[in-house]
Amino acid sequence: MMSEPEINVEEIMQQIRAEILAQRAAQRGQSSIVSTGGRRFSPEFYEHLYQAGLVYDQIKPRPFVRQPAVPLIGPLLGWARQKVHELVLFYVNQLAAEQIKMNTHLLHALNRLSQDLEQEQRLPAAPED
Repeated sequence: MMSEPEINVEEIMQQIRAEILAQRAAQRGQSSIVSTGGRRFSPEFYEHLYQAGLVYDQIKPRPFVRQPAVPLIGPLLGWARQKVHELVLFYVNQLAAEQIKMNTHLLHALNRLSQDLEQEQRLPAAPED
């Protein structure tokens, strides 16, 4: 009787994650920011890297202003609220842009660290004197 080859689900998931990140990076005209697999760390580590790679630059606050139900001056109050929200969002978006830069640097550093540790594990141990 022939036995079926063992399917490594984690390797398949790593390939799927890598493809998704590559497609997203191509849409932005960039290269993928994180690696999606390795053997040194648990699969959860690579899953978290993948999730971070999906959302690290997705900070997009939007205005939400309800129009007041006050007769006569309601439209004026609504306009004033809208302008105040636009001003606040301007500054929030400035902060969000800085946060995205930090997220990018942290993910690059974490990714580089994991790749270096993977490489270190593959190298033969140096003989001790």
